[in-house]
Amino acid sequence: MPPRNAIPVIDTPEHHFGAIILILLTRAPDDATLRAAVRLADNAAIASWALRPDALVTLTVEQYRQLLDYAAAPQVLDLALYLGGDRQQIRTLMDHIAQQIDDVLACYPQPNAQN
Repeated sequence: MPPRNAIPVIDTPEHHFGAIILILLTRAPDDATLRAAVRLADNAAIASWALRPDALVTLTVEQYRQLLDYAAAPQVLDLALYLGGDRQQIRTLMDHIAQQIDDVLACYPQPNAQN
């Protein structure tokens, strides 16, 4: 069991380090808010995976989370912090995640099957 004062792990792709640091410095969350926001983001990502679009139906929850982290880790954390980690706001964060994934799919459409 991790120590009670442990800072939550935020799995951030390297290209998002600057944005994540800027968000943390700007929002300056206390430990409890940061932990709640990370839990909210994790729960919203899993729930969003369950409702993922058909184009991503073959992705496991880990693969979906990797795609989300790669594409939108700062945006998801920023909104989770803005919402104060409030679990009652999970649908708001899920909708945001769905929009981020839709934006990725718009940039990288599924290839057409060739016969």
